[in-house]
Amino acid sequence: MKEYKISYFRLSLVLLGYLIYNLVYYMLDYSGGYAFFIVWPIFFLSLAMIVLGNILLFRDIVKLRATYEKNKMIQVTSMIQVISASIGLCFQLTNLSAGILWPINYVEHYPLLVGTSIIYSVIFIIGVIQKRAIEQQEKLSSVFSLVFGFSVVLLCNFLLFTNSKASVFDSNKLYVEEFKDFGFTGKVEVREKTQLIEPYVGSRTSLHYDEKLSDGSYFWELIDVVEVRSGTHVTKLDDQLVEEISKYLETDEENELFDKVKKQEFQFVLFLYKDLIRKRNIDTELIDKVNNAVGFKLVEKYGLSLYPKNPPEFYSLIIKNALKNRANGDTEVAGFYNIDVLNKAMIAHFGYVNYLEFDQFLKDKNASRVDYLKKILSEIPSGTLEDGTYKFTGTTKVDGKDQLVTVTMVIENGSSHFEPDEMRNP
Repeated sequence: MKEYKISYFRLSLVLLGYLIYNLVYYMLDYSGGYAFFIVWPIFFLSLAMIVLGNILLFRDIVKLRATYEKNKMIQVTSMIQVISASIGLCFQLTNLSAGILWPINYVEHYPLLVGTSIIYSVIFIIGVIQKRAIEQQEKLSSVFSLVFGFSVVLLCNFLLFTNSKASVFDSNKLYVEEFKDFGFTGKVEVREKTQLIEPYVGSRTSLHYDEKLSDGSYFWELIDVVEVRSGTHVTKLDDQLVEEISKYLETDEENELFDKVKKQEFQFVLFLYKDLIRKRNIDTELIDKVNNAVGFKLVEKYGLSLYPKNPPEFYSLIIKNALKNRANGDTEVAGFYNIDVLNKAMIAHFGYVNYLEFDQFLKDKNASRVDYLKKILSEIPSGTLEDGTYKFTGTTKVDGKDQLVTVTMVIENGSSHFEPDEMRNP
C-alpha cells in the first residue's frame, strides 16, 4: 500500500475556512450587509473550504488508520481525531436544527465556535505528533505547511478570545450582572445582537427578561439596547426630561436609583404603568367607580385615557414608590411592579360623557347639562376617587349651539374643585 502522507494544510482547512468566514461576517455585520456585494466570492470560498475541510479530514483519518494498521499509537490517536471531528461537526451543524443553512458565527454562537476552534486545534496538534511518530521526511513544502497550519490555529484562536465582547455570549454575561445589580430577580438573556448603520453607527442588542411573580403569573419584557461606537447608549430620555425628573428627587437614594434607570435597558420600568393599567383593569374599575357613584351610565370605557399630567413628577413618584416597595421587601420587577398608578400626577380623561342620560333627571329641559354634570360629580362621596385630575369630555348644547365641552375636576386630599371649562366646536 502506498504510504499515506499527513498534510498540515488539510488538517487546518476547517479552521482556515472559519477564520475567513468570520472575518467576512465581521465586514457584513458592520456594513449592514452592504459589503456582500464586494466580498461575496470570498464568502462562498470560505463556505467551500469549511465543507471540503470536513470531508478531507474524515477521509484522511480513515486512510491513515488503514495505512498504519499495526501502529497502536496511530490507531489510538486517529480514533481520538474521529471522535473529536464528529463532535466538531455536530457543533457546526447546530444552525440546521433552527432551519439556518449558514455556518455558526462568532456573534451568535460564540461558545460553539470556541469549542469548534479548540477541537480542530487539538486535531491539528495530534496530526503533528503523528507525523513525527511515523518519521515522515520533512521537505521544505512540508515545513511551510506546518508553519502555515500553526499560524492559522494561533490566529483563529487569538481572534476569537480577544473579540468575545462582540458576541452574544459575552453580552449575556454582562447584562445578567447588570440586571442583578439593579435588583431584578428574574432571568435575562440576549436574543440577538446586530450592527446598525443608520440612524446610528453601533450595535443593537435585543434582550428578553422574564420573572415569575408572587401571584403565579409571569412578567416579561422585550428590550432593545442601542449602543453607538463611542460606547454610549441611545436613550429615550432627553437631557431636559432627565433634569426635570431630578428636580423632584429629594434623597441620594432616589438619585442613585434614577441614575440606573437612565440606562436604556432599564428605562422600561418608567413606562411599565401602561401595562399595569391594562393588566389590572384599572380603566374598567375607574369607569365602574364613576358610574356606580352617580347612579347611572355617565361615561363609557372606550373613551377613557390615562396619562401623566406632569410626566417628570409622575416618573419621580414611580422612583419613590419603587424604593418604598424595596424597603418593605417587595422586589417584584425590582420594586417597580406594585406601584400606585393612579396618583396625583395622573390624568384620567373620560372622552365620552352621556349627556343624553341627563334628560331623565332634569326637570327643566333648558337647564345647563354642564352645570348638572358638575353637580353630580361634586356629590361623589369623598374617598371614592383617588387624588388626581379627572377630565370629562362630551358634546352638548351651550347657548343653543353644539359644543365639545371638557369639565376638569381636581381632587386634593379628598376634596374636589373644578378648573375652568374648555369649549370648542365639535
